[in-house]
Amino acid sequence: MFRKGHSNKTIKQLNFFDEQLTWEPQVKYLGLILDNKLSCRQHIKHNSEKFWNKVHLIIPLIGRHSCLSLNNKVLMNKQVLRPILTYATQIWGLSAKTHRKKIQTLQNKILRMMTNAPWFVRNEVIHNDLQIESIETHVKNLSRKFFSKIADTPLL
Repeated sequence: MFRKGHSNKTIKQLNFFDEQLTWEPQVKYLGLILDNKLSCRQHIKHNSEKFWNKVHLIIPLIGRHSCLSLNNKVLMNKQVLRPILTYATQIWGLSAKTHRKKIQTLQNKILRMMTNAPWFVRNEVIHNDLQIESIETHVKNLSRKFFSKIADTPLL
């Protein structure tokens, strides 16, 4: 007989080569943080922090008062900043829309900072003028390319 509130679930021990493995709420593997609900919230939070750390380092190059051309600023964004935001996107790309929206917000902020755009200019206009795709579109393209390469790879 079980008491009220007492779960009858037993936690099974997991062994790997006679070594007992512990259960963790999240694990980092190849730079991807996986949590027990596969929400990828912690991964996106971690990448956001890495993104801002990198922004603070290169702000003299891409900031409002930089003498660098807008084309070079866009190139810096595409080559340095966006890969940080979209790392392992093939895994977390199907996470909740709120998490993906956080990544898009970061891109919007950096593009607005680079162009010194006033508050009334829409983000879509900035993206179109700079010819930068939204994070949603970029994630879809990366995933499509990744999974088509997997499909084309011969089995050993």
